[in-house]
Amino acid sequence: MLPDAEETIAQVEADARLTQERADKMPAFQAAMAEVRGSAYSAAKDVFVEVDATGRVTGLRLGDQAVARGARRLTQEILAVIAVAQDDVQEKALRRVSRLLGDDDPIVSELRAAASAPPVERTT
Repeated sequence: MLPDAEETIAQVEADARLTQERADKMPAFQAAMAEVRGSAYSAAKDVFVEVDATGRVTGLRLGDQAVARGARRLTQEILAVIAVAQDDVQEKALRRVSRLLGDDDPIVSELRAAASAPPVERTT
């Protein structure tokens, strides 16, 4: 059985309202994503990394003791701390966007899926 014209019009109007409400939230969403940062320290607290919402490193501080451990070990520590900072920013972004758009929003679902996805190996 097909819905009548009034039901169809009511559904279209409801969909349009929801779309407009979501569009109204987009500037706040963009601002939240631009502001969110993740960070992490090494176990010895002598390597610090900050990343933005995309996971790009925006800050790196190395203590003298970290540098003294040698390049190979320092490289491993930096990469490990970056991974923790990236996990941190994903969690923070998910919480912010969920509060802003609601748990049932498709963007929240995408962020949740990205946070639970296995890491991608990169080759250069």
